[in-house]
Amino acid sequence: MSFLFGDSLGDSNYFDKIHEENSLESRKKNEAKRKAIAEENERIDKLAANIIAITAESFSDKKYKVIGDAFGTIVESKNALSDLGASFKNLVGGELANYTEMNKLAKKEAVRRMKFDAAQQGADAIIAMRLNISASGVGNSDNMLTATAYGTAIKFIKD
Repeated sequence: MSFLFGDSLGDSNYFDKIHEENSLESRKKNEAKRKAIAEENERIDKLAANIIAITAESFSDKKYKVIGDAFGTIVESKNALSDLGASFKNLVGGELANYTEMNKLAKKEAVRRMKFDAAQQGADAIIAMRLNISASGVGNSDNMLTATAYGTAIKFIKD
């Protein structure tokens, strides 16, 4: 084969070296992406942590002005094996613990994103917070979960 492609392709170490270089480069890129995502999540967490979110229609003891709506949403899904396991569990009944956990995490993330949206608008709090969770999917399968949190972003007025 070396007569067709040159001496370098005839050497099996050549492919190993290319694979190793690509793997190293890929790992570096993935690590950089993970680091960037972690930094962005930390920034979002810091902003969202300072936002108060209540389901009441107003703060009765504070003056504030309405900034606008705040919104956060996430669409989650389980892998095919989880869906298969859930189908079997559905036959005999009982709690689907993986789906319960997915619901909890989706709610938490939707609220976190809503708070971040409010913080980016300069809000101090969110009133009239609501949460909507619905299942959807492709064909007859309801394997995707959409969680949406929304409310009214407000800014407290200092006396």
